Parts: sequence; structure tokens; C-alpha cells
Amino acid sequence: MSPVQAEAARGGGIALDAHFRLLADHAPMMIWHATPDRSRAFFNQPWLDFTGRTLDAELGFGWAEGLHDEDRARFEAAAAEAFEARKPFSIDYRLRRHDGAWRWLLDTARPFSKDSAFAGYFGSCVDITDMKQALDERRRALAERELLLAELHHRVKNNAQATTSFLGLQASRATNPEVAAALRGAAMRVMLATLVQDRMFRVAEGAEIDLGPELAATAQTALDVVAKPRIRLEVRAEERLALPVSLATPLALIVNELVVNSARHAFPDGRGGTVRLELRQAAPGLGELVVSDDGIGLPDGQQRNTPEGCLGLHLVPRLARQAHASLRIENDDGTRVTLRFACA
Repeated sequence: MSPVQAEAARGGGIALDAHFRLLADHAPMMIWHATPDRSRAFFNQPWLDFTGRTLDAELGFGWAEGLHDEDRARFEAAAAEAFEARKPFSIDYRLRRHDGAWRWLLDTARPFSKDSAFAGYFGSCVDITDMKQALDERRRALAERELLLAELHHRVKNNAQATTSFLGLQASRATNPEVAAALRGAAMRVMLATLVQDRMFRVAEGAEIDLGPELAATAQTALDVVAKPRIRLEVRAEERLALPVSLATPLALIVNELVVNSARHAFPDGRGGTVRLELRQAAPGLGELVVSDDGIGLPDGQQRNTPEGCLGLHLVPRLARQAHASLRIENDDGTRVTLRFACA
């Protein structure tokens, strides 16, 4: 009996010809064959080189002596389920190398048939230890980064809250009404900006912001904080218009400023009116954001992209540059601000 035939007899598997053995032994991976009862009937030379054991020691269920105890039950359950269902399976586990080191293998196996009968599985293994270690190191680095960002966000938020409280306190002590109003306005802007930043921070890294719901929530919050009950908000936003956080944040801050400006200045003497927020795709790859009101409009001299006399409107062009957006301010039956920006 030849060595190949002896292997098949010991494992109850198929006879392997010399050509297959030559191919398998020179394959750049570890290859095995299992019979329908899950015992191993063949291992190629790379497997034997890896384990440092003889073929006789590995055949049958002997190979499992090298399985890590913590992975054994998981592997047995996955293999038993796959053999029962005659379906492919893939699983990672640790196997002891010839030098005693534990190495992670990715084992992928597929069932095969002979003469229309289930004949067992062929499987291949590759060493993924270095890849797993690199992934683990990246996960640790990301976890540390998230921890640092969370701490930074917490401190910035606390500082913003302290600044808001300080400005409010100073406003209550100011004897000049204009100074008091300016301090209260600054406190409100800091608070609203902090709310935007807090929402943006909760977005997963790499994710995009759905602009419609975000800008609508931003506008409503700003209007609620200003507390002008006779002013209502209308929102018309197309779905699925998304941007990365780095570009969505300045747009949300712009909406903050424009809604606050409209509520505070466009409707004097307690009069009512409407602030409109419109978001749409103006053309393929081009988004358009419009914030308008039906108030008294801008005073003369403030109808340009770098307006004077209003802090909020001074901030808007700067924020537009951060969002890589074009800006147009119009003064016709109220105020209308249009921003156009690139989108997917």
C-alpha cells in the first residue's frame, strides 16, 4: 500500500493522487480534508510544517490537541452545525505552532460530494495573527481617541456653560440697556452653538448628517430660545440630503444665527410673522439652503454678503466659508439668505 493510500485508509477518506499531493504541498496555505464523520484524513506539508507534528499524529482528531482551550468549544459547535447542514463555514481560532506560540488561523471549509454522496470537507487555513494584532492596536487607539475626544467635549461644554452663565450674570448687572442686551444675545448664541456642537458630537465617526432633520431641529430650538410666540417656523426639506459633520456643523450654526436674527430684528413691536427654512437639491451634486422671513427686512447699507451692524450677519459669511458654500443675501419683502454647497 502506498503512503497516499495508507493516509486514505487511516482516515476513511478519498485516495489522493501524487499530482494533488504535489499541488497541495506547494500551496501557500494550510490544507486539510475531513471525512463525513469530521475526522481528518489529509493534511498538506505547510500544515505539518506549522504544527511540527507528524502526519500520523495529526490524522483523525489528533490535530485538535493543538487547539487553544478557549476556542475549542466554539470551533466544535461551528463545525458540528456545518457538517450537519452540509454548508460552508469559516471560523478563526488559535492553533499551537511548532515553537509553542499560539497563532490565529482563519479556517474556511466547503463540503464536497463523490458519486452523488456527501464525502466530507476540504478546508484551508491562513495565519491572521498579525492582522488581528494590528486591528486590536487600532481599536485600542480609537478607544483612547474617543476617550480623549469625550473628555475634550465635556470640558468645552462645561466651559461654554460657564461662559453663558457669566454673560447672563453680567447682563443682569449692566446699567446700560444696550450693553445688557448685547450680553444676553452673546449668552444665547453661545448656548445655541453648544447645543449644535453637542448633537454633532454624538454622530458616529465617518457618518454623515441628514441635513433636513438636523437643520429643522436647530431652527426650532433657536426660535424656542428667543421666545417669540407670534413667530412661526415653516420647514420644507428634501430627504436624503447629507453632509459630513465638518460641513454640516457650520450650516447648522448659520441657521442658528439667521433664525435668531429674524426673530429678534425682523418683527419689531411684538408683531408676528413667519421664518422659513428650505432645503433642496438645486442640481446634481449641489444643495441649496434658504432661510427667509416676511419681516421688515434689513436696514439700508446691510444688503450685501458682508453686512454691517449685526453680529449674527457678520458671522454668517465666515461660517459659509467653512462650509465651502456660496452666500447671497437679498432684501425683498423681508430678508432672504441663500447658501449653495456641494453634496453627494
